[in-house]
Amino acid sequence: MKKLIPVSLAALVLASCTMGPDFMGARAPELPPTWVNALPPGTEKHTLEEWWHCFRDPQLTRLIEGGFVANPDMVSAALAIEKAQSALSATQSGLFPTLGVSAGGSNSGNFDTSTSHGKWSGGLSASWSPDIWGGTRREIEASMAALGSTEAAAAATRAALASSIAAAYFQWISAKESLRIAREQLEYQERTYKVTQERHASGMESALALAESRSTIASTRAQIPAQQANIRSCETTLATLLGTTVDNIALKLPPQRVYNLVPEVPTGLPSELLRRRPDVIKAERDLHAATARIGVSVANLFPNISLTGSASSAAGTDFSKFWSNSAWNLGASASQTLLNRVALNEAVKQAKLNRLTSMQNYRKTVLAAFAEVEQCLIEYAKLTNQLPQYEASCAANKESASLSLRLHHEGMADFLSVAAAERAWLSSELNIISTRQNIRLKLAQLCTALGGGWKTDAPAR
Repeated sequence: MKKLIPVSLAALVLASCTMGPDFMGARAPELPPTWVNALPPGTEKHTLEEWWHCFRDPQLTRLIEGGFVANPDMVSAALAIEKAQSALSATQSGLFPTLGVSAGGSNSGNFDTSTSHGKWSGGLSASWSPDIWGGTRREIEASMAALGSTEAAAAATRAALASSIAAAYFQWISAKESLRIAREQLEYQERTYKVTQERHASGMESALALAESRSTIASTRAQIPAQQANIRSCETTLATLLGTTVDNIALKLPPQRVYNLVPEVPTGLPSELLRRRPDVIKAERDLHAATARIGVSVANLFPNISLTGSASSAAGTDFSKFWSNSAWNLGASASQTLLNRVALNEAVKQAKLNRLTSMQNYRKTVLAAFAEVEQCLIEYAKLTNQLPQYEASCAANKESASLSLRLHHEGMADFLSVAAAERAWLSSELNIISTRQNIRLKLAQLCTALGGGWKTDAPAR
């Protein structure tokens, strides 16, 4: 009998199998070999997760890395990973036997005679359900895929946070620059007003021109409080993303050579880059988990085999006889559910339907990722093509404003021409600031859409 039990156990293990289909990888929908807009980003397939280094702005790097530490969503993502790891460990424990220990005792006696009688017992029990049909192994496989999905979700949270911090930071720079331009324009307009006032006093300028000059100054002054409020709003947004309050962040406007830098988008192998996106990885892990759970539901259709064993011993006051009264027991049982077979079969059907749903979700995620990258490329190309035109327009408007003012001083142009030229100059200055920061913002969104950036030189720290 003692030899028969190990042989039986070995036979059960060798005969065990795994139910359900094996996961062979997700099949992505067919995509064009290159981006439609012929501007594929990425020089190689390696992922550069820290894409913000391409802007060479140490302050941006400090903000993003600080957000990774203190942002509540990042802390929650780390806790979710820890929870998934715990669930995996709990599932893996199902492969091993369970052990139990029991002990007890009692003592009774007579106060008059000081005699006592004791009864003591102890026991050890073990049970094991061998994973013959592979249900537990499929559960472990599903838990591992679920852990991968949770890690991918955390990576998606990380990417979204980095993009949000960069966007708020770029908007802050744009607001600071717009405030600077408004103040410079105000000083220029106030000097122009003094000249117009002198010409009006000497009868060389009309009252209409003087009123127009005051109107232009008032309009420019009205922009300053709006820009100051915009700056404060951007700082509040940044503080929230960093998991702190606005009083705890210290921002300093970087040099123009830093915040005007627009990294170029190189060419490469775009279609393969989508596989590194966290949401694509998560969708693939979810599909893997759904596939493994089919095997779990199929294994539930088969009998559950259980092996049990126990050993016990007991003795009275004389402990020398404790081991002589020992006994052991070994047993095996098989149970099969009969009355709810319909429910078990429906569970298999539902698991297969869940897998089909996960397949469609993966397909949808890849297509949405491709469309997002395409849209980013369209916007990036549009903005980069507009920027030189805005710069040329600004240079021409600045020259026009200077020429109009000189002609005005010489009495060869009225102030209305000067005011119109000044407004055009201010508008073109603001267009350049907005376009440059929008390009940087779109580039950050492009890196996020690709699940990373591309290789650069030494990162800016």
